[in-house]
Amino acid sequence: MRGRHGAGRRDTGMTRRFRGVAVIAVLAVAWSVALETVPVARVARDARAGETVTTPHSGPAAVTSIVGLGDSVPAGSACDCDTFVSLIRKTLATRQGTGVAVDNLATGGLTSQGLLDQMDDGSATDAIVKADLVIITIGANDFDSDALEDDDCAARAGLACYQNDLARLRANVDGILGKVRALQTRPRSRIVVTGYWNVFLDGDSARAKGTAYVSNSDALTRMVNRTLAGAAAAKGARYVDVYGPFKGDGSRDDTPLLAADGDHPNAAGHRVIADSILSALAAG
Repeated sequence: MRGRHGAGRRDTGMTRRFRGVAVIAVLAVAWSVALETVPVARVARDARAGETVTTPHSGPAAVTSIVGLGDSVPAGSACDCDTFVSLIRKTLATRQGTGVAVDNLATGGLTSQGLLDQMDDGSATDAIVKADLVIITIGANDFDSDALEDDDCAARAGLACYQNDLARLRANVDGILGKVRALQTRPRSRIVVTGYWNVFLDGDSARAKGTAYVSNSDALTRMVNRTLAGAAAAKGARYVDVYGPFKGDGSRDDTPLLAADGDHPNAAGHRVIADSILSALAAG
């Protein structure tokens, strides 16, 4: 207690004992509250040297069930390898020392409208209800690469021909995230939305089509990523950039991370995506 009572009086032994009991009681309550509010890692650090303290793992909540949603990238097209969704499951299971279930519902060729429709499918809703981590990669198939070199589709024209597609992408992703969030029932459930290194061909395959193709596809990809990041932020999801890990500031050649088709990630590319998502999860 902050106030002092009976200043100038000498405590009797009984009074001292009474106050001692009161102080012990107050300290016990304070310690109980501290155990509920102080992070576990801090309590462990404050333990006396040599004292054994058994505490639960501190940090982000453990993941028990993952659902992958989206297009051919999480589906693992053109790569006879573990997808990044599978790699994340394996890594988390090892780190946590627990089993982690996975249900990868990604489908090659899926558009954002297709994924929005999939949210009403019983198998998808059942999987999402049980999951505490949903990973979404969607949007690349919403755009027509055949128009990429048209004048009004160029970066210098502000990607005019793609503006309606970008608006539909934002509306669809807003709807997808809203439905996923409404289905989630587990405490501290999370949603991760990834971007793209390119929505069309990249690396050597893109350069073979000329500078206009490279420039315009890069500009569109950056705009798609901004759209996805904005939708994720608005719905409380975590946006994970993969453009930087693949291409740095845009000048890095990501051919070593791509499958032979120049469109999909190879095994190394899936590992880069997985590591990017795992880093985001570890950050909380």
